[in-house]
Amino acid sequence: MSSFAATFSLGFIFFAFATVLTFYGDCWLVPWHDEVVIVRISQNLAEGRGFRNDLIDDLLFGADEKTYWQMPLYPFALSLWGKIFGFELNSVRSFSRVAGTVSLFLLILLCRNLNLPFGATLLALLWTASDLTFQFSSNFARPDALTGCLLLLTALLLSNRLNGSFKGSVLIGLVASSAVFNHPIALPCWLVSGAIVVKRAGWRNGLAFCLPFLVFTLLWLCYVLSGWEIFIAQVKAHMAHKRYSFPDFLTFLLGFTAWGVKFFIDVPLNAMPWLVPIVLTIYIGFREKWLLPKWFVVFSTVMYAAVMIGAEAWYPSLFVPLGFLTLSAIANHLKQMAYKKAWHWAIVASVLLLWFYQVFVIARHLYTVPKIRLQLAAFVSELKQMLPSKAKVLVGSFSPDPTFALMAHRPDITLYTLMPSRMLNDDALRRLRTKLTHLLVLKEAKKEAKFEPLIRGKEIKRWEFDFGGLSRSKKIVIVLLVNKERHKTLYEQNDEKT
Repeated sequence: MSSFAATFSLGFIFFAFATVLTFYGDCWLVPWHDEVVIVRISQNLAEGRGFRNDLIDDLLFGADEKTYWQMPLYPFALSLWGKIFGFELNSVRSFSRVAGTVSLFLLILLCRNLNLPFGATLLALLWTASDLTFQFSSNFARPDALTGCLLLLTALLLSNRLNGSFKGSVLIGLVASSAVFNHPIALPCWLVSGAIVVKRAGWRNGLAFCLPFLVFTLLWLCYVLSGWEIFIAQVKAHMAHKRYSFPDFLTFLLGFTAWGVKFFIDVPLNAMPWLVPIVLTIYIGFREKWLLPKWFVVFSTVMYAAVMIGAEAWYPSLFVPLGFLTLSAIANHLKQMAYKKAWHWAIVASVLLLWFYQVFVIARHLYTVPKIRLQLAAFVSELKQMLPSKAKVLVGSFSPDPTFALMAHRPDITLYTLMPSRMLNDDALRRLRTKLTHLLVLKEAKKEAKFEPLIRGKEIKRWEFDFGGLSRSKKIVIVLLVNKERHKTLYEQNDEKT
């Protein structure tokens, strides 16, 4: 392939990736509170109100004073971005789009350093850019896109063998530590990176690698000690949210986490069964001599285990670039090992078939975006007009989330964002119940005993969303008017008796 054709091919993939993310815009539907919670911390930082989140005040202990359950790097980076581009949903999602695009560029450099031929590099880039989990992570205001970018940069620096010098080891440690303080899911990769540095260059360079992490940890501990009781309470709540059984972890390790989005909101995905290329990579890497070095096999295997056991639907996006890099290397290896030309064509056909499947699922999502956009606009418009002046509203975790629009166009309203149910306690729900005038929840939430103190009141309106035709199941959002006199919760009745 000529240099012009190669440059054009790479440029077209980058252009198509950026265009698709921009077209999704604010119409990618997510059933979690994450964007609002994290963006609010960044907005408070940018406006000089500290590392805190007033939208979950009365739901998480000390949230209006300090935040400890969110690592600091991403909110600080997003606060700088928001100062320039604003804190609207599309603006904050653009930050992740940039991180995702940079990750694709780093993937090309890593493939080149690992001596993958151009065809395999192009294939890894094409597959990664066409993966829906990677696309959605790159269009979601969460730390995952930036964390994945930093981990790719760590792998790239390791492939350059910069650890041979003291300064190089510090640089690798700085990038890997930044990934950890962006999201703790990167901690296993930091540990394995340190082990690689020690094995290659000795303990002196290993200590140099650890230096940035020790500095970050010292600064974080100083912040923790300024609100120790709040730190303990928030960590306990977060650990309760992450509570899983041993069989659950085994299931996650098999790769079920990669279909988390499908399980949660029943939309089609083109995710890969990542355990298959991982097993093949380990088998080939330790039995035969091939392109991928053993340190990379260990690094990618540890990342796979970390993101799958982490058991959050967005974590697998961190592994997607490395996963497709290994898969393209396996395809290249099998093609070289095939003695008959028919096998070559079979491998090429399999590669194209996977990509065509990816494109088919993406096209289905793109086709429904205009419908989702109309549903979103109608919902937000009606809600802004319906809520009275100075209402106090709790917004549950559902899509489409109206919080950003309400903050921008109805500053008179006091908003609360519902946290994951395992992080809540009965006292928090009872205290919040006395403040609310309105409640927005999914219809299914009325059946959960955990929310019994809240979900009492007169139904005002309900909206039905079909996720733009992506799913057969309907999502029904209910707006309740909380009447404190006629609809008292069991907690309030017990308080009166007491």
